[in-house]
Amino acid sequence: MIYLDNAATTPLTPSVIDAMTEIMANDFGNPSSIHGIGRHANQRLRSYRQTIASALKTDPRRIIFTSGATESNNTAIKGYALANQTKGKHIITTSIEHHSVL
Repeated sequence: MIYLDNAATTPLTPSVIDAMTEIMANDFGNPSSIHGIGRHANQRLRSYRQTIASALKTDPRRIIFTSGATESNNTAIKGYALANQTKGKHIITTSIEHHSVL
C-alpha cells in the first residue's frame, strides 16, 4: 500500500491550488449522480484515477480517494482486519497514533 498524504498543514503548490479552484468552480457535481453535471464530474474523477494508476503502475480500481486521515485509517485498518480475521481478532497499536487509529 502507498499512502499519499502529508500533514493537514502541508502547503499546496500554486498548480494544485489552480487545479482545485477550476474543479470547484466548474465540476462541482456529485460524481455518483446520474445527471449531466454528475456524469461529467465522474468522467474527470475516472480520468484522474487512471492517471494516478498509470504513474504507480497499478489497476485504477486499486486507487481509493478519501477525505482525510480518519477515513483513510479506518479503510486500511478495517480492510486489513477483515482480510486477516482468521489470524486473530485484535490489533496492537501505540498511544502516539492518530486518534482514529486508537
